[in-house]
Amino acid sequence: MNQNFELPHDIDAEKELLSALLVRNGEIVPAVTAIVSAEDFYRPEHQIIFGVMVELYAQDIPPNILSVFDELKKTKAPVEFSYLRSIAVMSVTNAYAVAHAKIVKEKSKLRRLMETSENVFQSAQEGSKSTAEIIASYQRTLEEINRACSPTKDTAFVDYFAAAFDSDIAEMKTYAERKTGFENIDAVQFFTPGLYVIGATPAAGKTTFCWQLLEQLARNGESCIYCSYEMSRLELFSKSLARELFKRNENTCLTAAQIRRGGWSVELDYVREDFLNSEIDLRVLELQDETIDDLLNLLRPLCQDKAKAPVVCLDYLQIMPTGRESTKLGIDETVRKLKKFQRDTNTTFIVISSFNRTNYAQSVSFESFKESGNIEYTADVVWALQLNVMNEIKGGELVSETRRKIDEAKKRQPRQIHLKCLKNRQGTNYDCFFEYYSAHDYFEPCKSFDEENLLSQPERNKDCK
Repeated sequence: MNQNFELPHDIDAEKELLSALLVRNGEIVPAVTAIVSAEDFYRPEHQIIFGVMVELYAQDIPPNILSVFDELKKTKAPVEFSYLRSIAVMSVTNAYAVAHAKIVKEKSKLRRLMETSENVFQSAQEGSKSTAEIIASYQRTLEEINRACSPTKDTAFVDYFAAAFDSDIAEMKTYAERKTGFENIDAVQFFTPGLYVIGATPAAGKTTFCWQLLEQLARNGESCIYCSYEMSRLELFSKSLARELFKRNENTCLTAAQIRRGGWSVELDYVREDFLNSEIDLRVLELQDETIDDLLNLLRPLCQDKAKAPVVCLDYLQIMPTGRESTKLGIDETVRKLKKFQRDTNTTFIVISSFNRTNYAQSVSFESFKESGNIEYTADVVWALQLNVMNEIKGGELVSETRRKIDEAKKRQPRQIHLKCLKNRQGTNYDCFFEYYSAHDYFEPCKSFDEENLLSQPERNKDCK
């Protein structure tokens, strides 16, 4: 690029940002990486230092002056200790980190805009591309820069109540009567637009639960989209057939797996006919290598051409490809982008998340989501599904006894499932309980489990093999 003019930059802001990141074990790293990346820094040594800090944080190593310089030495990066120390002694507090990050990002975007203009000039001068090709390339780049520059809504207190409050309330009223179809959840949770995260222990049926939830919402008039990185549409829609068969005849032994292998019954034909004549707006997006940006580009037209924003389920978070150097940072970035998209489109997003393996044998808590980044801060509602037996397991219990109880709970038909609301920005936390007929992909709401009543209750469908 023509260097007869100086590119926009702010070296002091870059240094102060790096200084803030060295404070208090780098706890501000997630907030800063949501704004800038290493390429946004103007000075090459600042790009290197920032990249090392982010890498250390991803490895749960506090990015202080000693750990950063030790890593710089390992990689033989051209950064002197004296220069790193000069940044560290500035002692800029965390409070200024985000402000400095925004300055660094703004200068980076200005540089990119200037570089884009220079590329257009060179392409036009060389004549190797047509005018249409140059314009199309320029427009794509400008759109990317524009998305990165999208302004935050800034409304004064009085202006909001004068101009926007009534319209926002009118829009939210369209969701006030939304029903999930699970009466126990509907009694305690307003299912309004937001980011819902659901995690589960093995055998708790998180995919089945979410698919049934979306189908029930669709039956109640909602538009629903299920984004699946793991299951095919055949697997999902066969769950619907198996569940509906079971609801009509509890003695049926035809499962979703059997239906996929060509299993048939007269009742199945009746169910298929009813499905064909229904007006259920539920679609499946089968995904494989799509990143969060790819997915949101697919969803945007589907979410914006509706009078009422749809309900979208992502199955599941950890399997989505990211360009980040660590899973933790990749998940943080994905969840932030999902939340921004949800807020911009008023979509209701349900995100399925896995749990830490170390918490499989413990009652669910926020600790279960530890490997899922800062998910609990971004989500509006956090649900956790677990086998109800997890509430009976004591901390000092032998591992063999814990496994025995869990194995027995998995074999029960129906399984006893506890949905625990760990966070609810729309109200108080709560507990809901379900009988999960795993062979028939069906969750049935029930009251809190009482051991004596359950022991006397006969198991249903015990003859199905």
